[in-house]
Amino acid sequence: MLGARQLACSLVALLIGCGGAGVESSREGCGDPGSHSELLGEHSCACEAGYVWCDEAGDSFECCLDQSGTTDGGSAPEPDAACDEALAESLLCVPDPSGDPGASVMWACNGTRWVEIDGYSSFACMADSFEFAYGCTTGPAFLCGYGPGSPCETEGYAGICVDEEIIDTCVWGRRTVDRCARLCGELQAFGAGFTGGACEEPVEGEPAVCVCS
Repeated sequence: MLGARQLACSLVALLIGCGGAGVESSREGCGDPGSHSELLGEHSCACEAGYVWCDEAGDSFECCLDQSGTTDGGSAPEPDAACDEALAESLLCVPDPSGDPGASVMWACNGTRWVEIDGYSSFACMADSFEFAYGCTTGPAFLCGYGPGSPCETEGYAGICVDEEIIDTCVWGRRTVDRCARLCGELQAFGAGFTGGACEEPVEGEPAVCVCS
């Protein structure tokens, strides 16, 4: 996985290029024997599959075995696209077949193979002043959200209308406080083809909902 220190430079490199001695020194030690890290193009560093950063120090590239139980050794859907030197540091999102953005996976080409970069969607959304990420779609494009972003059960969630435009509800398994117009139109969270929406106050015993239009 990439930490924020590497993601920042990687994102800048993709957009405008990243160069100079600072880049070289910032990744010194990446790929050293026993570090379980590897270079990702010219600007970034990633842990090998099954490993995570030992700490978040900006000058450390040591990766430790992932003991969280959430890493399953590469069962995430991998890209079908080729990866070579010409595509180094290219980004690709592989959506989950179920349509759940939270199960989508971001990959980066290191010049020879695709490397999974867990957490990149969150970094990209927060860099654009959003509060969390639902996930990514092909492009890649990032589905970003406002609100706590804490896990929630979409089915039966007791949503409320903050006002006639804003709803506090569960979207794609994340607690969301956002305008219905954005959820319906920009994110297409409740189906395709909508351009706007408003929050409808619930009848007794029913949660508030976005009425899309």
